[in-house]
Amino acid sequence: MLNEYNSNYTKMRLCLIAPVPPPYGGIANWTRLINSYISENRDDVECAILNTASKLRATEGRTLWNRVVDGGFSMIKKRIVLSGIIKNSRPDVIHITTSGQLAIFRDIALLKKAKKEHIPTVYHIRFGRISQIADNNTREWRHISKAIMLASEVVTIDNETCRSIRKYLPDTKVVYIPNPVDISKLPEPADKKSKKVVFLGWLIKEKGIEELLLAWKQVFEKHTDWALLLVGPCLPKYLAYLREKYSFEGVNFEGEKNHEEAMNLLNSSEIFILPSYTEGFPNVILEAMTLSKPIIATKVGAIPDMLENDCGVLINKEDSSDIVNALEGLIADKARRVLLGNNAMRKIRTHYCVELVFQEYMREWKQLTEGEK
Repeated sequence: MLNEYNSNYTKMRLCLIAPVPPPYGGIANWTRLINSYISENRDDVECAILNTASKLRATEGRTLWNRVVDGGFSMIKKRIVLSGIIKNSRPDVIHITTSGQLAIFRDIALLKKAKKEHIPTVYHIRFGRISQIADNNTREWRHISKAIMLASEVVTIDNETCRSIRKYLPDTKVVYIPNPVDISKLPEPADKKSKKVVFLGWLIKEKGIEELLLAWKQVFEKHTDWALLLVGPCLPKYLAYLREKYSFEGVNFEGEKNHEEAMNLLNSSEIFILPSYTEGFPNVILEAMTLSKPIIATKVGAIPDMLENDCGVLINKEDSSDIVNALEGLIADKARRVLLGNNAMRKIRTHYCVELVFQEYMREWKQLTEGEK
């Protein structure tokens, strides 16, 4: 639940409220990366983590009832734990990550506690739906607006979210900071690659799996020497449904792999594809960019920011014909694949490596703590 601070320190005391793996997911992997980077490289920061991870992952069928009941108990429990952190080793700044939806109620409770104790807070919005829910003034937007107004500062992972908050909540201090990647923890880009397209992620409908399989049937008819690899967990019932409804010719279901195995499969492939309906700032795209992969992905969340300037191919969500055109275009043009991959790898080194991004976090934390003095 909690990594306690050392009682003897002259460091910034950071309290990170975020999920820790397992289960593995985008925000949890970010937490692991940041905590690891601090412990290995930063003597000027001590980090306590209040773990907000759910016991069940999305592929294990969390019902609304599960989420409401778990969320209610979790909110009470997390507030008690935060009270203990504040009492025993008062943090200089509290950094809260959010995936939205029901988690917002927990966020509000924790933000209120921090505000009452006069501790500055960063509210880190880790999903890409803000512009849609704000434009439609949904219930989720009205709730998260309350959380935003309680925070000292908001950090977004995509420019569109940042613009929306500035538009609808103009008095909010908000800054865009991209997700980081630790390139030292990934293999060197492979010289030899096989004719494979890799999807890496949870196999659920919202990841665009059905559109991908529908498109692959058409692509494979022309390119029988290529294969599609599906890497990630999938509920047996949903996998059976996919096998019954869609052709699996030229498709290899690899199942869930550990991170090293997944990166090796990605590294040995020619193309990475992520046709999701919604995303925040997908770490897997950062990893594919680091491995110099040509990437096909939907125009959702931070992906347009990540792949701009010829670093990948953007497609519309829920559009199998777009997937067909993008795949066939890259399969037929090796020079284009190399160009996109090289551009992506260069962008990683200039925009997303953890050393650069962490400095941006530090700048914001220091400004908040200095403002409290």
